[in-house]
Amino acid sequence: MPNPRNAPTEVFLAILIGAAGGLAFVLMGLVQWQVEDDSSWVRFPVVVAVLELLAVAGLVARPRPARLIAAFVFGLVALIHLLAVLNQGPVWLRVLSGLLSAVHVFAVVMLNTKPARIHFLGGQR
Repeated sequence: MPNPRNAPTEVFLAILIGAAGGLAFVLMGLVQWQVEDDSSWVRFPVVVAVLELLAVAGLVARPRPARLIAAFVFGLVALIHLLAVLNQGPVWLRVLSGLLSAVHVFAVVMLNTKPARIHFLGGQR
């Protein structure tokens, strides 16, 4: 199994953001579930987290299309968080969604840098 620590810093940051972002979204859903006593708050975050963790697993396994797929998934998750920011709800939920959206856009940018492209396409650094 490839070691993600051998990856460039950009790829390692994207892996870290993907894993932490998915788990933070589930944590937000769990807190909101406890506040409103409605289990539907946790269903969608779990689906998004599974999708995000699959993209992270692809980045760790390092197949050729993993970078593009992860960038697409992270961009989609950023849009989901932007919708949560524009929606009605508690201020803390909207602020955290805005932060998670910005961090996921940063991960997309990190996956589009030259070291990340070289890492996934092969070649000399």
